[in-house]
Amino acid sequence: MKIKKSKKYVSKSLRILMFLLILLAIIFLGLLLMFRLFVSTFKDDVIDLNLAAAKMRLTSKVFSLTENGNYKEYQKVFSNENRIWVSFEKIPKHMKDAIIAIEDKRFYKHGGIDFIRISSAFANVIIGNKSHGGSSLTQQLVKNITEDSEVSFSRKLREMARAVRLEERSSKDEILESYLNIANFGSGHGVQTAAESFYGKNIWECDIIESAAIAAVTQNPRKYNPLVNPEENKKRREVVINEMFFQKKITKSEYENALKISKNMKFLNSSSAKNKSINGVIRNWYIEMLCRDIINDLASKYKIKKNLAEDILYSGGLKIYACVDPYAQQVAEETVLDKVIMPKDPDLEFACTIVDYTGRILATIGSSKPKNANLIYDRANIARRQPGSTIKPIAVYAPAINMGVFTYSSKIPDKPLKIDIDGTGNFKDWPENWYKNYFGEVILQWAIEKSANAPAAQILNMIGSNVSYRFLNQDLGLKSLDSSDANSLAALAAGGTHMGVTTLEMTAAFQIFGSGGKYHKPKSYFYVTDKEGKIILDNRYNSHSIQAISTESAYVLNRLLRQVIVGPEGTGKNANINDWEIIGKTGTTTDDFDSWFIGASPYSVVGIWTGYDKPKRIKEKSVAMRIFKNITTKLLLNYKGEHEFICPDGVVVMPYCKETGFLSTPECTNTSIGYYTSANLPPFCHKHNVPAASTQPPPDL
Repeated sequence: MKIKKSKKYVSKSLRILMFLLILLAIIFLGLLLMFRLFVSTFKDDVIDLNLAAAKMRLTSKVFSLTENGNYKEYQKVFSNENRIWVSFEKIPKHMKDAIIAIEDKRFYKHGGIDFIRISSAFANVIIGNKSHGGSSLTQQLVKNITEDSEVSFSRKLREMARAVRLEERSSKDEILESYLNIANFGSGHGVQTAAESFYGKNIWECDIIESAAIAAVTQNPRKYNPLVNPEENKKRREVVINEMFFQKKITKSEYENALKISKNMKFLNSSSAKNKSINGVIRNWYIEMLCRDIINDLASKYKIKKNLAEDILYSGGLKIYACVDPYAQQVAEETVLDKVIMPKDPDLEFACTIVDYTGRILATIGSSKPKNANLIYDRANIARRQPGSTIKPIAVYAPAINMGVFTYSSKIPDKPLKIDIDGTGNFKDWPENWYKNYFGEVILQWAIEKSANAPAAQILNMIGSNVSYRFLNQDLGLKSLDSSDANSLAALAAGGTHMGVTTLEMTAAFQIFGSGGKYHKPKSYFYVTDKEGKIILDNRYNSHSIQAISTESAYVLNRLLRQVIVGPEGTGKNANINDWEIIGKTGTTTDDFDSWFIGASPYSVVGIWTGYDKPKRIKEKSVAMRIFKNITTKLLLNYKGEHEFICPDGVVVMPYCKETGFLSTPECTNTSIGYYTSANLPPFCHKHNVPAASTQPPPDL
């Protein structure tokens, strides 16, 4: 009786189990059908775009604009040694076997997704064991060539769909070739880069254990890099060799020989490949900036990783229509070699950016030393330094005058504010003027000419630091500023910003003083086409071009900055160029760690920074002005335009009383000429019947 009950119980259990298995199978098939439907409707060309570009190996060309409006070839951009594509035939079989053995042993059997591997990984997680990844090589390739890296189920689903579509469009050999050329192997991307970096040889010259050592890296490029952690690589490469033997990809004698060699493997020094040139060609500072911009823009627009954007640039046969002015770049580069112009101290660094009034970057230099390597530190476009007083015209005087709160000749308190500098409630007098005293009240024009600190702080305190911060960050593109600068008088009135600013940002911001108040986001290229001539990036219709301040306010500020150059108290006198109107502003930071001059002619704005990489006091403070004058003088030799800035109709030119700052009357004896917007004229000094204001200078001027 018990036996019958037992048999009945077992039979019932089997039926339940069978039912559950059938139910699971139905659910699985349903999910599989839903996934196939998702794959069939999945619209995505990112993978195809990137793989095609990565394989091209076509030289891209840079074109510069000529005087007659045509383009001519300027330079070529070649593939970097850090990403070298090798054809499938040249990659040795044991390299292919090694990566398949350790990463995806059923690679040639699945359709892009290894469900057995995924199930195994999932089961290991459930029981608490350390799990290998569940992604196939195809999925890993997809992840390597997209920016889609969020940690979510939807991202994993997209990755799987892309993997299936890739398998449908490409052969297994094509996928494996792409993976071996794109994956990160610790010293760059691709097995050829790894072979050169680790052994100083080509991948087709590598033996079994050398290939295993390369394959070992990809799971964790930092941990298993043999140049960084040789012992960790040894453990991992021997796991690879074991897998190759277990999967019968190598013989027993090959396996034993590989383990024997593995005990004492030698690798190159980790610094041997640093700063190597591209195909023996040293790129100038402009081309490096240009390449960096294109890589970033491609990555952003097409949602791809930067290493793939590099492949598109260096190997895609692109045509790049650059903003560079070859003459301006040549002048800037020759300046670096001029021992009379450059600082006597060889450690004193400098940066230079030249921008025209449409935002076009004409030239750039990132060091005081001749450029003798690629991918080195760029002080013009990457380094951030404190701007000192060069920030005053854009952070203080521009918004103040544009708001109509102050005029060219407004009287400003030249006295310190009471500031709780350290947040302890201990209020102190701030800021101190560089001339070590205070004059009580001064004319705004004099404050700029003299580069006075206290009047700038007083004005900023009146208009509000938040107003200044928004103007700089949103209107003038100073993205290096951070939120801590928004409420900091020291940052915005004296240039003591939290993170510093770049020479490019500052030079581009000064555009507004010669462009009628318009700010154009600086650009290194006009547009870029693919090898077929299709435009893939376009800067010609710059979306970030705004009227930052009015045309009239811009000219008033232009005249204020002119006094910095020609005024009796002007701090920029040494930058003046005969027969040309030059405007500009000097800037020196606390303890003389940074020295700036940003100046402009009717042709362009030239920004110069000098200082040390490890900040210390600068002795040669006049270097920035000297470099500016030398460069600008040569640039103007080729400029056929106006020698002066054009005064707009809405600007009123009138004499003012230097004692009151008001428009002068016949009773005023101490006067000067002021520039005002017609909507914001000061009152007359006394209540007398006087002629109506004129938009032209008086006849005797």
